[in-house]
Amino acid sequence: MPLLIDGHNVIGAGVFEDIRLQDEDDERRLVDRLRVWKSRYPGTITVVFDHGITEGVSGDLSGGGVRVIFARTPQEADDLIRQRLRRPARGLVLVTGDAALRREAAAHRVPVWRPHELVERLGRPRPVRRPPAREPGTEEAPLLSEQEVAEWERLFAARARKRRRRAQGRGPSRSAPRRP
Repeated sequence: MPLLIDGHNVIGAGVFEDIRLQDEDDERRLVDRLRVWKSRYPGTITVVFDHGITEGVSGDLSGGGVRVIFARTPQEADDLIRQRLRRPARGLVLVTGDAALRREAAAHRVPVWRPHELVERLGRPRPVRRPPAREPGTEEAPLLSEQEVAEWERLFAARARKRRRRAQGRGPSRSAPRRP
């Protein structure tokens, strides 16, 4: 499900405590947040901003699964979004709080998430906390699901059967040298 995000509208909605339109690097901060979310979101993410230092696709900000587009003068981000709504990608979802864009999306049967819904659906990224270093040999055993345990049991049972056949002389010939 591709997301088309009205960048400055999302920032201006106040859904992020640490990103404001007045910030010099507000676009970069939003894109960084979207990249974190992209790591667990299967669809494409395109964010469109009003005029910036660059125009068109931003090579500096695009990456990590997020495509960043700045409107070219005299266009606004809303104009670019409207163009994409007229020929929407399959499963496209628009993210905006702008009433006019929401109406346009409805006319083209494109679902809309408001900025707070984006945050609710993709979740606020939590700070990365590294666990304290453990002394070697004190690590906990990983927890495996029943399905994973069954798969390992099948794998080891198959290897044991092969070894028994070889030991009984029913396996492949040992005349060829063994590879490490």
